[in-house]
Amino acid sequence: MKETSRKRIILSLRWAVIIATSYLVLFGKGWTMGSDWAHLFILVYIFSNLLLSFAPKAWFSNVKFFYALILVDTVIVSLGMYLSERAAADFYLVFFLIIIFASMSRNYKLVIVISGVTALVYGFLLYTWGLLGSEQGITYSLRIPFIFVIAAFYGYIVQTFAKEKQKQLAISEDKYKGLFENAKEGIIILRNPQFRVANVNREVEKLTGYPKGELLQKDFAELFGTLEKEKVLAFIEEVRKTGEGRTDVLPLIQKDGMSFDVDLSIKRIDLEDESFYQVIFRDLTEQRRLEKKIRESKRNLEAIFDGIQDQLSVQTPEYEILRVNRAVIEKNRSRYQELIGKRCYQAYYQRSGPCEKCPVTVTLQTKQLASSVMRIPDEGITLRILSYPILDEKGNIFSVIEHVQDITEEQRLQEQLIQSEKLAGIGILASGVGHEINNPLSGIIGMAEAALEEEDASTMRSYLTDIVNCSQRISEIVKGLRSYCRSAKQDELSPVDMNEVLEESLKMVLLATKTRPVEVVKKFQSLEKVKANLGEIQQIFTNLITNAFQAMNGREGVLTLTSRSLKDMVEVEVGDNGIGIPQKHLAKIFDPFFTTKKIGEGTGLGLNIVYRIVTKYGGTIEVESKEGEGTAFRLRFPTRREDA
Repeated sequence: MKETSRKRIILSLRWAVIIATSYLVLFGKGWTMGSDWAHLFILVYIFSNLLLSFAPKAWFSNVKFFYALILVDTVIVSLGMYLSERAAADFYLVFFLIIIFASMSRNYKLVIVISGVTALVYGFLLYTWGLLGSEQGITYSLRIPFIFVIAAFYGYIVQTFAKEKQKQLAISEDKYKGLFENAKEGIIILRNPQFRVANVNREVEKLTGYPKGELLQKDFAELFGTLEKEKVLAFIEEVRKTGEGRTDVLPLIQKDGMSFDVDLSIKRIDLEDESFYQVIFRDLTEQRRLEKKIRESKRNLEAIFDGIQDQLSVQTPEYEILRVNRAVIEKNRSRYQELIGKRCYQAYYQRSGPCEKCPVTVTLQTKQLASSVMRIPDEGITLRILSYPILDEKGNIFSVIEHVQDITEEQRLQEQLIQSEKLAGIGILASGVGHEINNPLSGIIGMAEAALEEEDASTMRSYLTDIVNCSQRISEIVKGLRSYCRSAKQDELSPVDMNEVLEESLKMVLLATKTRPVEVVKKFQSLEKVKANLGEIQQIFTNLITNAFQAMNGREGVLTLTSRSLKDMVEVEVGDNGIGIPQKHLAKIFDPFFTTKKIGEGTGLGLNIVYRIVTKYGGTIEVESKEGEGTAFRLRFPTRREDA
């Protein structure tokens, strides 16, 4: 019933009670407090109903408000009856019998009928007793409608309570049925003490294949196989004693004879004099399948993890080792348990703190991949160490994977490759260098022969001076070739002046190049020296200048050599106004064996070697080129670099 309708009915019934009570007070035989108090009593009662007409509608749906209203009206009506009728026992008795009957009745129409019959019977008794014809007849006659009004008022209140309770009970029952029927787990209600099936939800029918009618005729133990019945009965007995229980795995038999694993949870429910047991079970088939898949995936990952030849370890943000692969165990000649839980720098390098330039430290700080190269002179090996972050759902580092590669052989092969490319470059330089050596060598031979025949000491001295000058020229050329061809070893690193190397490289290329004259523009600044191998740096610039000359062949070329000092770095640029590099080739020019030259004119390794050497010293190389306008290579080298 809507709140507005309920409020209107309650106020209307209350007006009826007020009218009946007012007549009782005004015309009752026993009122002794004076008419003014009687009028005040009635006005207060009327005023209370007027106030209620302004009360919120929601109040009339509140159970507590109903109770308070019944209590107040009962007190007011009882007080009015007492002051007007004094101790009329029959009237009190009928009044409270009506209240009790209204409270116990479940049918409002029945309350109205019985209260009407009661009022008529009571009126008939009053008539037979001769009270209706007495001096107080009007007072007695007022009792008849009063009884009916009071019954209607209290009956409505009680029926409202009952309907509200039934409505809430129906809602709760619907919710329970919805939860029961739509539950993803199977639910069986068992009747105690036989443990027969009393009710099941749809999931039970679906999982077992039995219709509900067949399930309701079965004992609980019949749902399991013969071999498991004893176990089920023992479990039921335990539940009977404790009131609840749980099993991990039991095979439940379907109607077609197939079985599937379930876990059971049983709890006793006591309802008045009868007890029931609620059984909740879950099909473990999918869980078992997923568990099997997880185990297989884990075995595969472990096989891959252990099969990798490089050293792999998983570490916490505190550098504690969580897991290692077989390569780590073999390298450290330790057992798995001896490494787990130790900090990596203790287990691998016997240090008290993290290594310098440790990539794991960098990863912990940046949450990014990091790498470094570590040389171990005592063992004569070089290691490349990489670290990868593993993040949790909040983006915080959960653990770190450390990947250690032995690159000793790789570096040796790389150095051989660089050396081979140098030797290939010598072939390009050979003709020009041979010509440059041949000229002073011819002069030496001629002047030496003349000196042998010369008797004049001063003339002989002049010949010998020329021989020394020519020999020094040859020595400079040979020295340049030796530095160019020499392989780079760790103990041969020395401070290198980039400007001097540019000058020497330019001289060598000019000796070997037979192209049209090229204008050379030098823009050198004073530079801080870089610790490197002289021959490798000379190889970089020789390759770049040679490429520039080849790109400008057949046109009036301008070669620009620029150097400048940056913060903690030096920058060198080799530029030309040659044919340029097509845009589609720019991304590949540093790839090994990539070349646009004709067969026999280049190996495709020159720029790849340049890239390898530059990055070896922690530097960077950039290229800018426009087809038909020229190319510029910009190299940067760190001046404060600690060897790993």
